[in-house]
Formats: sequence, C-alpha cells, structure tokens
Amino acid sequence: MSIQTIYMTCMIGGILLLLSSIVFSAADDFFDLAAFDLFSVDLGDFDLDILPVSMKSLCLAATVFGSVSLLLLDQPAVKRHVIAGVCAYIGAFIVQNITGFLKNHQSEADTMESICSRSYVVNVSIPENGYGSVASSEQDRSVITLTAKSLDGSAIPAGTQVNIVNIADHVAIVMKL
Repeated sequence: MSIQTIYMTCMIGGILLLLSSIVFSAADDFFDLAAFDLFSVDLGDFDLDILPVSMKSLCLAATVFGSVSLLLLDQPAVKRHVIAGVCAYIGAFIVQNITGFLKNHQSEADTMESICSRSYVVNVSIPENGYGSVASSEQDRSVITLTAKSLDGSAIPAGTQVNIVNIADHVAIVMKL
C-alpha cells in the first residue's frame, strides 16, 4: 500500500463520515454522542476545548491531514507530517469550539408550551393597537424574543412584565401581570 493511498483513505473516509452525518439522522445522533469534554478550560460563558475529541472534529482532522499531506508529497516525510498534523489540529480545534459554543447557546424552547410558560418583559414598547416586542426574562442561557401585541389593544411600556396568552400568526398576544 502506497503512502498516497493512505492519504486518500484519510481524505475520503473523513468526508464520507461527515456526509453520512448529514444524510442519516441516526449517524448525526452518533456524532453528537461521541463528543467528549476532555481538557476543557472554562472561560465564563465559553468552554475552550484544548483537546478536540468529537467525531466531527476527528473526521475533519483526518480529511485535513490527508489533504495537506498529499499537497506536500515532495517534502520529507517528517516535515510533511508535522505540517499536516498542525493543520489538522487547528481545524479540529476550531470546529470543536465553534460547535460547542453554538450548542451551548441554542434556544432551549422546543415546544409551544415551553415558550408560553416563561416570564416575559416588554423590551420594545407596545403602542395602542400596535406591535412591540417581548423577551423572556428568567432563562440563563437562552432568551426568546417575540413580536407582541396586547390582548386588549392597550399600550404597554417597555420594562413591563407580561404573560403570553396566545401565539397567533407568529405574534405573541400578551397581557400585563
């Protein structure tokens, strides 16, 4: 087996595994399951993963390693592998940390009941018979902001706490507490 075959196997294997995560939802669950938080540094709202170990980051690393190694075939093996390894690590590091950040900051509301059950504050005042905006007020990591109008058509100033009575046509119908 030639060294070019090994590099091509890394590239193709990494690409096929990533594509399978898009095509098959079961594979996507596997990719999410196989994420580890090893050697993570907590920086407030952001966790920085020093050692990116997840299936997605490893697939990217394999693809980058094979690609860079093929591009540097005329270089000595040690130099080629060091450069390819550094590039693969940087790519995996970026993917792991960006996907981790996005997962930690996604909305936790998955049903209409969970959206309506939150406490809301008017953040853009609602004029009489008009529209404004409300934002959830109790959640630590996710804030839901919705276009809103009052139930009885009255004006509601910014900063007022409200309850959502209904959501119709993507507009929250609210009333003062």
